Amino acid sequence: MIDYDIEFHNVDHLEDVEGMGGKKLCRFPRDLSRSLGVAENRNARFRAVRAHGCELRFVTESKYFDVALTAVEQDIDVLIYKGDLLHKKEVLKAGVCTVLHVEDPPVYEIVNKNMLTGKQFAPWVWRIQFGMNGAIYFHYIDTYESTLRPPCKEEKPAVLWAAYGSSITCGSVTNLYSNSYINQAAVTAGWDVMNKGLSGSCLCEREVADYLAELSVDVLSLEIGVNMVLFFDEEETCKRVEYLLETLKKSRARDIFVIDMFPNKGLIALDQDSAYYRHYRSFKEIVRHAALKVEDHRFHLVKGEDILKDFTYLSTDLLHPSDNGHIRMGANLADQLTGRGKGVLA
Repeated sequence: MIDYDIEFHNVDHLEDVEGMGGKKLCRFPRDLSRSLGVAENRNARFRAVRAHGCELRFVTESKYFDVALTAVEQDIDVLIYKGDLLHKKEVLKAGVCTVLHVEDPPVYEIVNKNMLTGKQFAPWVWRIQFGMNGAIYFHYIDTYESTLRPPCKEEKPAVLWAAYGSSITCGSVTNLYSNSYINQAAVTAGWDVMNKGLSGSCLCEREVADYLAELSVDVLSLEIGVNMVLFFDEEETCKRVEYLLETLKKSRARDIFVIDMFPNKGLIALDQDSAYYRHYRSFKEIVRHAALKVEDHRFHLVKGEDILKDFTYLSTDLLHPSDNGHIRMGANLADQLTGRGKGVLA
């Protein structure tokens, strides 16, 4: 969305909140986010407004600018890019309005900046990218009477991808959000990605399916299964997955990638009667079967084990990948997304 002469990437709307200054960045529509979940887990209602993967994008002729932001809930990392190049990392302290003062890199005065064009963004596009686990309020941007505009189409990647999924898609437990596997895949592919993950609460609700089907994107990915393990049986999971995929047949996306469960503790659980052991296997089969029967050439089944290839990708919770694991997963997923991987077509 565009407001304040800025592109708010991965943001559905800016919300006024009583008693708070600034505008809250929300990744999903308010009515949708407030309807999510089941009695045992309604965490999606607040996770939908966490700002992971949101960016402020703009172009200015000014040699410096100030941007005022507030993080709530907890401290949030901010990565500032100029084009594809990292400029610096900042930390927004929770509950404090922070003014970030950013200046053009001095070295840009002595080099040919046109040679800095990368795979994604024009080298003069400023990008302020937010990390995980908190909400962000935008207050103002000041370019000191210089120009300010959102980037144009030609200054951004040609392919726009929306990624739905669990906390793994959200980037847990990376130390830097930029290491998340969807961000890494987007960099490798030269695409733009919107993070529509719902940490711990990716439950394939009908409302989410309807929302995803209406997004104006070129590519959709669906990392599904793991968050339903503890809440649903096979019958309910099958209903939800089938509704999601059938609904997405209405999407205008040219490709839809269905990613089944990544290897995790359920694969090696000692208790074979546990939900993690049983549902790891049965839910993978449900997702696989639903993807194969959808009868739409745009749908592609991606096996989780082709992205997360062994347990060394994981952290010690045996569920979430480490930074190293996310980075390796991103390279593997990029191969699948761009057709370089084997067996991508369902």
